[in-house]
Amino acid sequence: GLLIAVFTASLLLTACPSPGGRTDTNPPGDGGGGTTTPGGGNGGGTTTPAAYTTTVTGTVTASEPDRSSSIDLPGAKVSVLTTPANPANQPTTAGPDGSFTLQVKHQGTFRLKVDNTCSEPFTTADITASADGSHKAGALRLTLKSEPVGTDRYSITQKSPGSFKLTVKECVREIRNSEFSSSGTIITAAAASEGVTASRMITEIALPSTLRSIGRFGLTNHTRASGTLTIPRNVETLADEAFQNMASRSSAALAVVFETGSKLRSIGQFAFFQSRLKDFTLPESLETIRVSAFLSAVFSFSPDSSSPGTLIIPSKVSRIGNNAFQRINGITAVDILSAQLRKPDGAAANFPLGNNLFQSVSGITEIKLPQRVYDSYTKAQLQAIFGSSFTNYRKPDGTPYDFASKP
Repeated sequence: GLLIAVFTASLLLTACPSPGGRTDTNPPGDGGGGTTTPGGGNGGGTTTPAAYTTTVTGTVTASEPDRSSSIDLPGAKVSVLTTPANPANQPTTAGPDGSFTLQVKHQGTFRLKVDNTCSEPFTTADITASADGSHKAGALRLTLKSEPVGTDRYSITQKSPGSFKLTVKECVREIRNSEFSSSGTIITAAAASEGVTASRMITEIALPSTLRSIGRFGLTNHTRASGTLTIPRNVETLADEAFQNMASRSSAALAVVFETGSKLRSIGQFAFFQSRLKDFTLPESLETIRVSAFLSAVFSFSPDSSSPGTLIIPSKVSRIGNNAFQRINGITAVDILSAQLRKPDGAAANFPLGNNLFQSVSGITEIKLPQRVYDSYTKAQLQAIFGSSFTNYRKPDGTPYDFASKP
């Protein structure tokens, strides 16, 4: 089953005396007064302060036994259990990256309880501050429920006549091949019952925080999609044709946003074929862009976009397939940040940069490349990659390379 791990990164104990510094040798109960503890070899006793506040920080994550990677689990409720109970101890909710901070007001041991809609509640063993005022706990694990099935995996709700929202529900971790394609069983049946065209039925899509992969044709041919589509931070792969034709007939381009902290590693072949994309930015985690991934895609940018018209290739990308950006529109500059795209010494074929990357693209005026990447390819090889007529290659600082004299 899928496991959730709660990592308590640090446990800091701060002794906070009550107003005036008063302590009591006969406490009335939980946190209400001081406690006198017997002395040791020093022959005396010690009086503890009247109130304690323990700051607990940690992270809630989920992992599967057959996977080395884990997913962050936002939204998990983390609460504290003490004896007796103290209403001053308020629960907290894990943030987008699964992290949480919890204030515990208690003098003795306490436990943490973790609740999530995708799992059974879990309670830790007793946690006690060490003598030096800090404590580091190991991994605390619980088992998630199985992925939902049938209609528990999604909902389709009407926004306006002929316009519907598809919501993939929490606890879904993999969108299966063709599962929510406009030509798949779910969407075609819903469209038939509403008397609308399947490819134009879905105009808004919401994905769950637990999602980690989108299968082949998983969300294809939703031609009227608009607004913002957020790809959750845990998604690692977009399979071939995952989003092709997205928003291709919409009145407005679709803003596809990769959530902060995205773990996406791979974009499959034809993944965004003929899609209309607004303010599109590739995530820093990306490693591979496969063949024709953005073939015939149309890019547009808001006036306040951070880099309007610029396609930025992140620093971890180590391979871009042939024709990856063939016939795209709306891109005026390319900024390649990754030195991993250099040609290996002695390589004669199968380069990290595929051929004809921007074939039939006329709007690009400059391409920035790291020095190591530029130097590793011959003039003829760069022409095969970026086009025989392109000459405006620039260094990361914007100054031009002397392409005319390049070997």
